[in-house]
Amino acid sequence: MVDNVPQEVKQNRANEIMEIQSQISWELNQEKIGQELKVIIDRKEGNYFVGRTEFDSPDVDNEVLIDATKTYVKTGEFTTVKITEAEDFDLYAEVLK
Repeated sequence: MVDNVPQEVKQNRANEIMEIQSQISWELNQEKIGQELKVIIDRKEGNYFVGRTEFDSPDVDNEVLIDATKTYVKTGEFTTVKITEAEDFDLYAEVLK
């Protein structure tokens, strides 16, 4: 097929889809506040350890952020956390001892 859709129209459509997805993700993430989840720690980035739940794929789904100034966790290991806050695409958590 010939690509006859102007770039501006493509960008507007992509922006609209991302806005809708952002709202859906925010609503789903709000439901996770208070839940205890198993998380694998992928890396340390700035003041956070960054992980993902056993249900999330890297580079696609939510990231779980753990405050590295308060807690130490090992990269590559699983830990159980409690979700304390949620944004569109990020979950904030505390490690359960």
